[in-house]
Amino acid sequence: MNDVYLIKPEDFVNEIERFSKSKLKRKIEVLRIFQLAVDNSNQRGFEDLLFSAKYAMGLMRIIKNHSGNSEIKNFEDIRRDFSSTMEKITLQLGQIIQKSDTDLKKHFEENFFQLNQQSFSNLTDLISDLELTKMYLNDFKRSQAG
Repeated sequence: MNDVYLIKPEDFVNEIERFSKSKLKRKIEVLRIFQLAVDNSNQRGFEDLLFSAKYAMGLMRIIKNHSGNSEIKNFEDIRRDFSSTMEKITLQLGQIIQKSDTDLKKHFEENFFQLNQQSFSNLTDLISDLELTKMYLNDFKRSQAG
């Protein structure tokens, strides 16, 4: 099978866990996002979301490891870029789930899109899982090309 989008969503998330050797923290949400992307022929939107998630996690690692590191001269630029990327991810998620049922939209609104610490923590967990998804997808494409 050379098209990852032909894989059943349950198998897809299980493959991500196998590949990453870790459990996804937001497995159900990753499954639903993938399923919606496939159902609505929005693979491009899904892959753009994964790219943004991987980028955001890289920025987050820089911010967390900064802790007074004077070598990083553009730290404020990095923080602004991180904030902008998080907003972009929220918009990308919103676009993917816009064609879903009311319950799923409500779930995302209540658990990921609120401006509070718990929603930010949930969103960070989801973005981390999406970064793993991006890494899996890159590996899958490489293995198919070779």
